[in-house]
This record gives sequence, structure tokens and C-alpha cells, in this order.
Amino acid sequence: MFPWATCVAAVQDSARYPDFAAFYADLPYVLPQNSPETRRRTASLIARWYFPSRSLDSLPSLVWRAYRREDILVDIMRVMTLEAEPVVARFVVERVQPLPIGAEFGVSLARDYISTVYGRFVPKSYERLLTTARHLGFLGGKGERWHVTAHRRADNAFLLLLHDRFAPTPRIVRIADILASPFWKYLGLRSEDDVRSILRDAEAAQRIARYAKVDELEQVTTLYSAEEYVGRALTL
Repeated sequence: MFPWATCVAAVQDSARYPDFAAFYADLPYVLPQNSPETRRRTASLIARWYFPSRSLDSLPSLVWRAYRREDILVDIMRVMTLEAEPVVARFVVERVQPLPIGAEFGVSLARDYISTVYGRFVPKSYERLLTTARHLGFLGGKGERWHVTAHRRADNAFLLLLHDRFAPTPRIVRIADILASPFWKYLGLRSEDDVRSILRDAEAAQRIARYAKVDELEQVTTLYSAEEYVGRALTL
């Protein structure tokens, strides 16, 4: 269905290897699934989602080696999972996040969504959709009873992704460009004000050089390169 725990463990395990080729060669043999074919498919999925450049310099691997914090790693991996699975991502952003935290989530919304996407109801896709949303922390429940769940504010993952995606070297980034990207929603942030709050805290902690909003101009000036930010294992 969705081997989330296996994926997280595999990225953590990648830190033991000198390069991607060695890691990927071992991966089908160290995964916990019983079927060799399932292990092979899962290894391929892990590579596609979290090591798209076929290198251990992928962000999840770098973050784990630098921070050794599962909470930050899971936040980064949640974003990369949704970026690789647009059907699930649209479901989260369009059907789940507009609802308030703690609200009951009617499973008819998921059934209708699957029918709209595939032109018919596909039970396995419906089950996988809900299971994936649960593992990624957007929904809780099972069977016919589900509810919208809250994420803790993913400050550190947001700043890592900001540097990785928008400012690999120190530069000025328009807030409009950040907000236009869905990555912050994939982190579980629910409003643009959540983004601005993190940036204000980052400026106060000297993790960015400046966050400014003057008239129609709103921008952030970064202080570190993306490589330096990870290398120093900076946090708020």
C-alpha cells in the first residue's frame, strides 16, 4: 500500500554507504518485505522518490547525515513524496487542507476524488489514498471514520527547502515566488501567515539575513548557502 516506515528507515540506512550504487545494490536485500518482487518494487520507489539524481547527495540523505533528527527528515520526505505523487498531493491540498483541524473527513470526498481522477471508482486507489494521507500526517482514522489532523510547524524543514529550492547561494528571494510553490503546503503549513511567521522567527534567530515587507515589495534575503546551512546543521 504505502511503505512509509520502510522508506524512512531506508533513507536513514543510506548514511552507511559510500555511494548510491552500493546503497541501491543492497537495498532490495535489506528491505523487510517477504516477496523479492515487492522488495524490488519498493527499492525502485525509494530511489525514484528520495534519490531522483541517483546520488547520496539528495536532500533527505544529506539532512539525515547532518542532523540525525527524524522529525526533520520526515518533513523533508513528506514534501518529496507528494511532489512525486501528484494525485495524492492534489487530494491533500484541495480536499483535506481546506477543512479545519479536527474536522470529520467524510470518506465520500475521497471516493468522489478517485472517481473524478480515474473516471471510475477504483477501490485500491481509494484505500491507498487514505492510507497515504494518514501516514503523511494529514488524516487520522480508518474504515468509514476519518478526521483532519494537525502537523507541528515544520520550521526547520521549511528553511532547508527554502535554501535548497530558491537560494542555493545567498540571495534575495521574493515571497511571492515562495508562496507560489506548493512545498509549504506539503509540509502541513496551512496559511501564508504561517510562512511569514517562520521567516520572522528565522530573521530573529539570524538564520536568514532579512525578511522585509515594504509597500508592495516583500522579500527574504538569505545568509548562508544551502550547502553551508545543512553542513552547519542549523535549526531555529
